[in-house]
Amino acid sequence: MVSSRKRARATVVAERRAKAVQMRIAGISPTIIAENLGYSSSAAVTKDITRSLQKAAKAEQVASEHLLQIEIDRLDRLMAAVWAKALSGDVKAVEQAEKLIARRCALLGLDLINRNGSENSDIASLLGSLFANLQARHGQDQVTVEVVDALEAGEDSL
Repeated sequence: MVSSRKRARATVVAERRAKAVQMRIAGISPTIIAENLGYSSSAAVTKDITRSLQKAAKAEQVASEHLLQIEIDRLDRLMAAVWAKALSGDVKAVEQAEKLIARRCALLGLDLINRNGSENSDIASLLGSLFANLQARHGQDQVTVEVVDALEAGEDSL
């Protein structure tokens, strides 16, 4: 169990970080922020702001993944409602099922699999395309990727 002293300290740290971020957004230098908020150095300010932004980005990612799961669950419920009718040949139900499948593919990025722009549709090109899409979706400028040796050697053992 977390002690009240630790909770109080965490609250103070969170408030100071929030103030530091607000001040930095306002254009105040890390040196001035350090002086005003009691940091030991401008490097400590920069480190704290970076931690705060990373924490916010992680929380946003978790929230986005949660929202995606909610939408997938909704599609599942809707599909369950029309599936039996679609299988029995109800044209309207088939159309609805197709729309639900298309929406699921769009949400999960499955519609990109056959649209990767590579001439030979090899697995490395496909993975590169999907990776670029993930980079764009998450707003990352640089991401390091290690490629499996078999792919680098051009082996088709996958």
